[in-house]
Order: sequence, then C-alpha cells, then structure tokens
Amino acid sequence: MVKRVDHIDFRVMDVESLVAEMKRLGFVEVRRTNRVPQSVEIALPGENQVIFEVRAAKEGEKLGVNHIAFKIDSNDTNDKLKEKGIVFTKENNLVKDTGRTVSNFKDSQGFSWQLTD
Repeated sequence: MVKRVDHIDFRVMDVESLVAEMKRLGFVEVRRTNRVPQSVEIALPGENQVIFEVRAAKEGEKLGVNHIAFKIDSNDTNDKLKEKGIVFTKENNLVKDTGRTVSNFKDSQGFSWQLTD
C-alpha cells in the first residue's frame, strides 16, 4: 500500500526564485524536466528525502500545493484502493521525464493526491 510521501507538487509565480531560496536553506536540485511546463525537483540532501516539485502556475491556476504524491509498494495498490471506494481520475500514467508511473485521485474535499511507483 502507501509507504511514504514521495513528492509535493508546488505551483508558483517564479520557479527560479523559489528554487534559489530553497537552495539557500540547504536543498539541492535533483532534476529539471524538459516538459512544458518545466518542473524543477529539489530535496534536502540524503536518501529518501521528500522531493519538492516546483512548477510555474498557469494563468488562473491557484498558487501553492497542487498535489501530494505517495510512494506505493505494489502494482495492486490501485485495485485495493478502488475496493475501498477511491475513484481515480488518471491511472498508471507514465511520465517520461521522471520515469514515474502515477495515478491521481481527489478526496472528498476536492484536494488532489497522487500515487507513484
């Protein structure tokens, strides 16, 4: 099932400015994607740190946390969660730039969540 937080996706006005600020706090750049919109992944040094995925907000898009993604431990996690009433809006989508396979759903409050391998 769910093992740990994998990454937190933030939408911001100025990606480079936030990345520079986080680097001053000790974060390191993990990856930059080539997709549009580009994202920059940063994390604290060390193994198994939560990744902060920073992307520019599109016009009219809310700033702040877009979603929180959880690392899962098996391929049948989605099926188990469906049995418990979780309804996925996107399932087993390969993101080529990151190599992650993701599945998205919203909770009863409308907040976005993601599962990743």
